Amino acid sequence: MGIEPITLKKRDAAGNESGSVTLNEAAFGGFVKNKLIHAAAVMYHANKRQGTHCAKTRAEVTGSTKKLYRQKGTGRARAGNRKSGTRVGGGVIHPPKPRDYSYTMPQKQRAWAVRAALLGKAKDGELHLLTSFADEAKTKTMVATLKALGLGDQSVLVVTDGLKPNVYKSARNIERVRCVPSNELTARDALLHKHVVMEAGAFERLNEPMKSVQRPRKPRGTRKADASKVRGAEATAAAGEG
Repeated sequence: MGIEPITLKKRDAAGNESGSVTLNEAAFGGFVKNKLIHAAAVMYHANKRQGTHCAKTRAEVTGSTKKLYRQKGTGRARAGNRKSGTRVGGGVIHPPKPRDYSYTMPQKQRAWAVRAALLGKAKDGELHLLTSFADEAKTKTMVATLKALGLGDQSVLVVTDGLKPNVYKSARNIERVRCVPSNELTARDALLHKHVVMEAGAFERLNEPMKSVQRPRKPRGTRKADASKVRGAEATAAAGEG
């Protein structure tokens, strides 16, 4: 007996059923890839860090560089100047300095992380499909739509099929609700919200196998031939000047 496919119901803005879609698990990676989702989340969190932390070393602290007392004969431990990192008011040993924490994952890994996060939401019953949102900038309309879906007091990520300013304006003033277009959806967005409400058009594109984009490459030996032509032209020009 095989595993039953996941079927998602499509609803309209009033909460009425208007069809269903069978989720193609192969297009979403086949299983929830937790390590990939975690790697993407760590990257997005690192990219949000400002990295403005800073502390002064003993070279940057204001103070005299005079030796506090002579090296021998006092009975005390030897000491240099008052800016030492072991003294109160001195510099910090190996202090934090401003740095850039940002880095990137390969584009295909980021895309698979989004699909894996959505697959996890679908398996938990937290992915909801909507035929379309009302195209008017009214908060009460969005509140009514979420209540019709049974998500009135939940943390919700609204995913629109492309950029829709009116839908964004309708959702931006609702607590615990965020609206993003489908082309800007990230794995971190899906993880930060309990439920995901996505327009059916955006989901159907994700439900198709991911297309691989191949870069155009020059035929073998073309680059060497071009380089030899350039060198030959430079040699000819040099001979003409001579």
